[in-house]
Order: sequence, then C-alpha cells, then structure tokens
Amino acid sequence: MNLETPSVKMVEQELKRLYNIDVKNVVFLGRSDNVTFRVDTLRNKYLLKLHLGSNSKSMIESELMWLEAINKDTNLKVQSPIKNLEGKFVTNLIDRTDNHSFWTLQSWIEGELLQEQPTDQEIKELAHLMVTLHDHATHWNVPESFSRPIFNTEHLVNSSEQLSKLIQVNVLTSEHYEIFQKVTNKILPVIHIQDINSNTWGMIHSDLHEGNYVIDNGKPYAIDFSGCGFGFYLFDIAETFLHLNPNNQKKFVHFYQKKRKLQEDYHEVLEAFFLWQIIRNFAFLSKNHEEFEYLSKAIPYVVENFCLKYLVEDRFLLR
Repeated sequence: MNLETPSVKMVEQELKRLYNIDVKNVVFLGRSDNVTFRVDTLRNKYLLKLHLGSNSKSMIESELMWLEAINKDTNLKVQSPIKNLEGKFVTNLIDRTDNHSFWTLQSWIEGELLQEQPTDQEIKELAHLMVTLHDHATHWNVPESFSRPIFNTEHLVNSSEQLSKLIQVNVLTSEHYEIFQKVTNKILPVIHIQDINSNTWGMIHSDLHEGNYVIDNGKPYAIDFSGCGFGFYLFDIAETFLHLNPNNQKKFVHFYQKKRKLQEDYHEVLEAFFLWQIIRNFAFLSKNHEEFEYLSKAIPYVVENFCLKYLVEDRFLLR
C-alpha cells in the first residue's frame, strides 16, 4: 500500500466524522511501517495510526484483539483500541480512486523514549513486562479468526533473501552476503529442533526495543504492537538484546528467570535468534534507501563481531 501522508487538516476532519472526537490538536509523529499521529482533546490523548505495508484488515483486527486481551487479563498498561461510530476497531477509508486505507485509534501511553542504557530498576521492570506478556500468551486461548505473522524458518529465509538486494546498490558485498547465507543455514536447524509448546512458543511483541517502550516514573510500558505475531519467546528476548549492552543482557536474563525459567540451552539458542533478529531488521531497513548509509556501516561490524564468531562457535552473548 503506497499512500501519501495525510494532512493534519484531513486527519482532524476524519476524526470528527468517524469517532465524533472534539480535536484540540493533531501532531504528526512520523512515517515508517505506519503513519502515526498524536491526537489531543481537552481530556485525553490518542494514537492515530494509518497502517501501511502488507497487513490485511484481519491482521490489524487481530493485533487489536491481543491488545484488548492483555488489557483485560493482566496488570500491564498497553494501548487500548478505540471503536469508531460503527462499533469497529479498524476503519476502512476508500478515496475517489478506490484506494483503501486502514486506520486505528488507540489510547495514548505517557512516557519518554530512552536515550541511554536502562538503569538496573528499568531492566528489572522491562524483564517483568516481558515475563507478563509471555505468561499471558502461554494461557491465552487464541480466537479462531485470529491472524498474525509467524516467525519461523520461512520468515528467516525470506529475510535472508531480501538482503541480496543490497548487493545491487553497493551496500552489501557479495562476500558479506555469503557469510549471512552461511549464518542463515546454521540457524535453520536450530529453529527446526526447538520444542514448540505453550512454554516456548506463542504470541510475542517481537519488536520490544527502546523505540517501542516508553519510561514513565522508572517503569517501562510497551507500545507499537504492529510487529506482533507467533514466535518463540526467546526470539522476543533476542530483539530486546539487540539494544542492551552485554552487562544489561545478563541482568535482563537474571530478572526474567526469577519469574519464568528459560530452557537449559537458552545461551546457544539466544545467539542464533539474536542473529536471526539482526537479519530480520537489516531486511526491513533494506527497503528504505535512507537507511543505506547506516547499513553500510552496521553490516561490516555485525559480520566481524557476531557472524564470524557464530560460524566458528566462538560465544559472543552472555559470556
């Protein structure tokens, strides 16, 4: 879906028409995999989201179903979906040229994005947040109509293949791509041998890094569940690890295991999933030419410090 970013005036008009909200102010937040706005009224704040990418209406509705369930079943504060005047969570707008766009409105979560490594208390709270999400997924009865992405071997292979497009634009060398292929081939059997059960696999946020949680009075709150899907809980942890220094990675595991035990071989599996998450993120960024400069610097670092070590079984995580 290739849609232009709507104007603030257009957003204000549609909010009044679709939600009967008396808008005080609309602030454009940014455009990435979605276009987002903060909507201020006299009493409340909301997050308005124009969903881009390949997610269908049913997938967006399923994301909001999970948010509803988390709100209902846990003590976590997450963005609550708001129904439009037709009683629906997802608004399907059709313009004059028959282009469809999907919109959602959610409650606003107050807090600040981290500009540095989290404190020990913030690490502890972040680990407990993830434990709560994983415990909830373990016991949640997934509705029959539920539809979200699956993070499996096919996902890894597709992400790895996407990287090859960076060779054509001189962001990735053929030598480095060959190394990523070797890493991918080594990770695939690790995924295959994992025991899939309610203690290891379920709904995960999948993208819980410092850009997708906010801190309010020392406590983190998860935001942006647009990447949620079915996957291994260790895959969820691996994404968070990408943005923690080695010392904080150890602290995260320590606090997580106080509430929820990890499998015995979690060290080895986390290394594989850590690289899987890197490949996934690089594949996502490869679709945006504005990220090419970053990728041209990040790729050699990752190859040298993680990929080559992984291929010769030289531990680089939780040493």
